[in-house]
Amino acid sequence: MSDQEKASADLSLADSCYVDEDYASALSAYNSVLSSIPSDCSDDPWRTVIRFRALTHRSAALLKLGRHSDALNDCDDALKILVGTASLELRPAEIEMCHMRKGRSAVGMARYELAKDSFECAATLAEAAGRDVTRHRIWAQRCVADIEGMDQSKKEETNVSVAPAPVAPSTTGPIKLASSAPILTKPKRPTMPKYQYYQSDAVMTIAILEPNVKEEELNVKFGLDKLTVILTKGGENFTVICGTLFDAVDESRCKVKITDEKVLIKLRKKDKGSWHELFGSGASSTTDDKDDGEEDKDETAKKSSDKDSDEENEMKKDPPKIDPSKPRAYASHRDWDAIERELKEKEKNEKPEGEEALNKLFQSIYGNANEDTKRAMIKSFQTSGGTVLSTNWDEVSKTDYEKERQAPKGVEWKNWEGEKLPQKDD
Repeated sequence: MSDQEKASADLSLADSCYVDEDYASALSAYNSVLSSIPSDCSDDPWRTVIRFRALTHRSAALLKLGRHSDALNDCDDALKILVGTASLELRPAEIEMCHMRKGRSAVGMARYELAKDSFECAATLAEAAGRDVTRHRIWAQRCVADIEGMDQSKKEETNVSVAPAPVAPSTTGPIKLASSAPILTKPKRPTMPKYQYYQSDAVMTIAILEPNVKEEELNVKFGLDKLTVILTKGGENFTVICGTLFDAVDESRCKVKITDEKVLIKLRKKDKGSWHELFGSGASSTTDDKDDGEEDKDETAKKSSDKDSDEENEMKKDPPKIDPSKPRAYASHRDWDAIERELKEKEKNEKPEGEEALNKLFQSIYGNANEDTKRAMIKSFQTSGGTVLSTNWDEVSKTDYEKERQAPKGVEWKNWEGEKLPQKDD
């Protein structure tokens, strides 16, 4: 494995720990990645990208652990890499997210001026790329409010109660006193939250793009083929989603996850497959369309479900633990060598069917054959255009399949101009 592949694999492992919410292991894995890449690597593009990515991702893990100062330092180090560096092959929004995390780190340290500038940078990058800037603007506005609140507190602390000085009467006219009353502005009415959705064969995921939602502000009701989502925002109730789904879902396995940036609603499909859209005519749309051949499909689906259940039971088993005395490259305590051996053994014991079984048979013959048999199989299959597969090298070595062409019954050889070529049977 090359250095580039190893660094990418280590970074993927760290990201997996982060997704699994194992932030301590993720932090350890990110440290391992960064220790393998020198800080001065501007002349090596892929090392620069990996280092930038590891720093920004580590800052996210540090934020989850409440280490705002360390997260801010990582964001600063990542942004310094971009200074004076030629264009890097970064993913969309990576620089934007780095500014976003820097802003959130600064908020955690009550450095609201720095946070506001970071959120505004993130919004500028998002706007230039045509992405949604709402959450960046909201964070920036909160920072402005916090700055104004701090300024007001400082003024109140420095104010000293002093008796007002007498005002001398003016000979030029009445005195105009400046009003100190605050200017009242009408608060903006909250807007309807937006949402988007994406899916796999088993799960439909709905993302409500509303940051910092509290659990008591969200009301989600699941039905067999119904979904209702009501969100309280600014004192008003918004019915974000209410309707009949495209197909049935398993209510007991549907979940809601609230993050800082959005709300994720995961609908577990009752029948695996792709939904054409989020809403439809519900569970009845699939049952009305069944025909006589549907029973066979149900039987196949049942077998597949049983197989999936067996695989899930296998996955639930405790993975082999690594010997503590054995040196390892990662923070994980799993014995990946043992896991790999188990997977290979499982693949070996699988019984393929149909064309897959035939291909496995040919692979087995070729894998266990001697050199002459392998040469015979390769030459006969390639030079005959895939019409002959022989294991007899004595016969194949003397035969010119390009001259003695063979074709299946009812098929004949032709060149690109459509002219028939001579065959063995002619």
